[in-house]
Amino acid sequence: MGQQQYIESLFYYLLNGNKRKDAGYYENLKQRKEDFVTDLAGGSTKDIYTVTSISVVSYLAWCIIKKKTNLFNGSNSRSLFSTLVDLFINWNNLLLSITIYSDNVTLLATLTLLPLLPVVFSPSAKEKTRARIVDLRNLTARQLLPFKPYITIYRSQMMIITCISILAVDFFVFPRRFAKVETWGTSLMDLGVGSFAFSMGLISARGFIRQKFSGKYNYFKNLFNCIKGVLPLLVLALARMISVKSLDYQEHVTEYGVHWNFFFTLAALPFLCNLFAPLILLVSPIVFSFLIGLFYEYLLVKEHLLTYIIIAKRDSIFSANREGILSLFGYFSIFLNGLALGSIILTVVPTPNNLFSLSTTKADIINAYRKKASLTTLTPLKGLIFYTILYQALYYVIDTCYVYNVSRRMANLLYVIWVSAYNCTFLLGFKLVENFVWGDVDSVEFVYSVGKRDDPKENSKIEARVAEEAKELSEKTVPNSLIALNNNSLVIFLIANLFTGLTNMNIDTLDCTTWQVIVILIVYESSLAGISLLLQHYGIKLR
Repeated sequence: MGQQQYIESLFYYLLNGNKRKDAGYYENLKQRKEDFVTDLAGGSTKDIYTVTSISVVSYLAWCIIKKKTNLFNGSNSRSLFSTLVDLFINWNNLLLSITIYSDNVTLLATLTLLPLLPVVFSPSAKEKTRARIVDLRNLTARQLLPFKPYITIYRSQMMIITCISILAVDFFVFPRRFAKVETWGTSLMDLGVGSFAFSMGLISARGFIRQKFSGKYNYFKNLFNCIKGVLPLLVLALARMISVKSLDYQEHVTEYGVHWNFFFTLAALPFLCNLFAPLILLVSPIVFSFLIGLFYEYLLVKEHLLTYIIIAKRDSIFSANREGILSLFGYFSIFLNGLALGSIILTVVPTPNNLFSLSTTKADIINAYRKKASLTTLTPLKGLIFYTILYQALYYVIDTCYVYNVSRRMANLLYVIWVSAYNCTFLLGFKLVENFVWGDVDSVEFVYSVGKRDDPKENSKIEARVAEEAKELSEKTVPNSLIALNNNSLVIFLIANLFTGLTNMNIDTLDCTTWQVIVILIVYESSLAGISLLLQHYGIKLR
């Protein structure tokens, strides 16, 4: 509730200055809202998987319509009707699953797929999966890192459910078991920052792979560029902190601390990755992640850090922000797990020893192509299966045998494994749907020319062909609304927070009827989708 309450107060302050509307009413309402999201225990991980599985069902439904009809093809794809169907399937289903259908997601999935049965059994043109032609001698960095549809689906769906949740949590139709827990337990919203960290790590692997492949990796240059890159996040973090203090706003300090907030955490992760890059590249991301996670768990349990986090006085800058600062151990481990998976699923061809090695050179790829692949070289599908089974098994064993439960507040080892297991599982789900409907779009045919190596003219042709292939593939396999959202996800997230503040300022969210809530949430999500589509229409990509 903290972030939403803060934005509500900020907007009220900006619009009304020092005037106050019925102070007694406002204070009482604010207290009721605080109580509404305080001391919650969460729910089961099974429930969370069940509710959010509608995202995979929705993607399957869209793929069936796309393949069997012309609704999303050609000029029809930009029509009002096709856009509304797109939004209903890929946005509204998620809204319904975490509100009025939260206790009966099976019914929602049935209602989504049942009308498509006539479409499923209707004839459609047979399509052959066309393999990419990859010339290893003239392989470019852009060709090595092609467009991956299921990753776009995963990141966009994660952003949709996050944006919906930050407003829906203020209404009674959003079950309390989905709201953030106080200290111990699992909930839907506790996945938020952890999934952001995992996704950020996954995409960050592209930079390391590209630089190592091209032989242009430079530690100090990367560190400097990273600092410049996270400045916007730092500005947002500082602006929020200063505004909170200047407005004398009451905060839920056990979430991150007195001064720390979500944006500080997001800004710190890329910096830590680039700071420790030599060690990460030497040891491997997955090994380094487990070393950090185990070390942090040792500090929590054996060195009484857990007790310190829960009951210590806030009598210094560090102790005042201990949750935010110390939880970086856990969030950094999650980031590294995403980085490790990225080394497997981002490339067009499995790079040598990609289970442990983050990146490699072109020469190593060519040499590996001539030899038999090792057990530590995995295809994207095998990599997703491996990591899903690994994290799910670890979570089951530790959750069964260990004395402590998941804690988002501390970002302990079990939280790290849970978040990693969840994200790998859903990435695998989207990948399986993609393969089932469209075939293996990662299929590659390797050739090895004897012509001139790294011919600039040939490379420019390859770059143009890769760009065209990416465009064709995205139009074929990804809903337009999700492409638009992925192009401006951070901007949409910020707008979602502003809309949440405006809604809370003007509406008594605790006393709305069910239909009032649903109408408000549909207008809210439609506005976010409309803004993202508008930005796409004008070719604006702010990320």
